[in-house]
Amino acid sequence: MTKFDASWVKAEEAKRKHMAENGLYSEAEEHASCGVGLVVSIDGKPSRKVVQAGIDALKAVWHRGAVDADGKTGDGAGIHVQIPVPFFYNQIERTGHTPRMEELMAVGQVFLPRTNFGAQETCRTIVESEVLRMGYYIYGWRHVPVNVACLGDKANATRPEIEQILISNSKGVSEEIFERELYVIRRRIEKAASGGWY
Repeated sequence: MTKFDASWVKAEEAKRKHMAENGLYSEAEEHASCGVGLVVSIDGKPSRKVVQAGIDALKAVWHRGAVDADGKTGDGAGIHVQIPVPFFYNQIERTGHTPRMEELMAVGQVFLPRTNFGAQETCRTIVESEVLRMGYYIYGWRHVPVNVACLGDKANATRPEIEQILISNSKGVSEEIFERELYVIRRRIEKAASGGWY
């Protein structure tokens, strides 16, 4: 266990001084951000090493996930990665479609009520209606596998069903417009799901 005494303070001050002299660290920019970790590939190339470093960073801050008394249930945490397009091309083929490789694609992560199948279908209908309303093509849905063995009892009792909707930029718009319209679709889905009008 770390002992936060005068020698620890001295060692930390020496580290900060070294980082300021040899890196990008600036004490003036320091503030509390416990639970935040950023890992990037400086050359901009995708790498499994970056993903593994992100996973390792998450493991190092497990205490920030508001872990329950069972030692397993928490608020959740995750990493944000680029869409692994070849993986999803394979998933699209599993839906019986041929991926349109010349078009951008999007993957929507959807959390559905796990035990209410009628509500699940209503949610899927809302999502599909808004995507089609905006003029995009839907390849289909993918069920996301979940390892429930690592969940606490409380988390398992309330976990949602997780599915992904696979969408093609069938309109051929630019990436910027596609991203903007996907945001509009998401907001319309949220409004419709909550019973609001737009």
